[in-house]
Amino acid sequence: MSVPKEALYRFPWSKTDNPGAWIEVTDECDLHCPGCYRHRLEGHRPLDELKRDVLTLRRTLNCERIAIAGGEPLLYPRIVEVVDFIARQGMKPMILTNGERLTPELTSRLKKAGLKLVLFHVDSSQQRPGWENKTEAEMNGLRQKFADLLWEIGGLQCGFNITVFPPTLSSIPDIISWARANIHKVQHVSLISFRSVLLHDDWTYEVNGRPIDARKFQCATAHPEDLAVSTEKMAEVISGRFPDMRPCAYLGGTTSPETCKFLIFLVLGTQNRIYGSLGPKTAELVQVFYHLAKGHYCSFQDSPAPGMKVFLLALADRHVRKLWSRFWRAFARNPGAALKKIYVQCINLQQPNEILNGKINLCDGCLNMMLHRGQLIHSCQLDEYRLFGAPIVPRKRGKEEESPPGRQP
Repeated sequence: MSVPKEALYRFPWSKTDNPGAWIEVTDECDLHCPGCYRHRLEGHRPLDELKRDVLTLRRTLNCERIAIAGGEPLLYPRIVEVVDFIARQGMKPMILTNGERLTPELTSRLKKAGLKLVLFHVDSSQQRPGWENKTEAEMNGLRQKFADLLWEIGGLQCGFNITVFPPTLSSIPDIISWARANIHKVQHVSLISFRSVLLHDDWTYEVNGRPIDARKFQCATAHPEDLAVSTEKMAEVISGRFPDMRPCAYLGGTTSPETCKFLIFLVLGTQNRIYGSLGPKTAELVQVFYHLAKGHYCSFQDSPAPGMKVFLLALADRHVRKLWSRFWRAFARNPGAALKKIYVQCINLQQPNEILNGKINLCDGCLNMMLHRGQLIHSCQLDEYRLFGAPIVPRKRGKEEESPPGRQP
């Protein structure tokens, strides 16, 4: 599928005016996920150091939310204090977790400290105790457990990160179908294609002019087919099953601007009915007016339930006009069901960095910049700095290819 990017809204984010930032509180984890690119090298980070990073990121990026990641952040003994500190700076804290350590008691404490969003990493590759060898459709049972936990406590947004491998590409509709049925409980779904450093005979890697052994990356692979999943392939699978879903916005790449590194769908519906997708003008208006009102861009809305006022966007967005028409048809058939609370659900397709034209193609306007020893870097490159002191640079040995085999834009 070729996504018509000229018809989409390109997010205006930059390094100095970006809605999001990233900190890692620990590199310890209680699961080992295939494709994980974070090594265990340092353990828990000092709280004072984390606080300095938060303040620097707010000042440098003009960000409104900070993702707390790892490792597994819930292993960090002072995680509630981290959340509290971010919230007291006027930003939205969110946690990326596998959920194994999340209890109702800890969830309530994190909510009281100011937590806004929990993103659970749940997919069939993880081999969790009790969930080994399950399909993605079967993993929806665990996703439901986590979504129900946050729903019962209330006041927290819920989302899921799912790594997509070539064998699980066809399972995406099972995940989307479950998410749409839970639009009142699940506000965010990120489908992330498998990230890896490709070991290939015709390519080598250097750091500061010296060759490095790319096999040190635990996510390295010698199989180009492992990198066959792109955002556009994921979008094709989604549109084939759900023709009412269309992307509205994207981020391009640093080396290849036409690459869809982030591809966003905004789904509108109630607990009983999905009306369809919001359009590019909605995404643009939200970003523009949010920036005018608050002085920074929007990573996610405070409330995922905009209600009937969302249909005011029909004045500018032809896609919303279609949804408005569908709403009135549903109202004519069943007024009670049509008047249930209206939610917006974000489906985010992500394509990690790949080598294009001899360069690393990163997200242009990355939503997850972080600090490493005072230097602003892409969070996906942290271990390149930790292992080798700088990001890796690909070098071509042969002359027959501009890029190694694997994922292409």
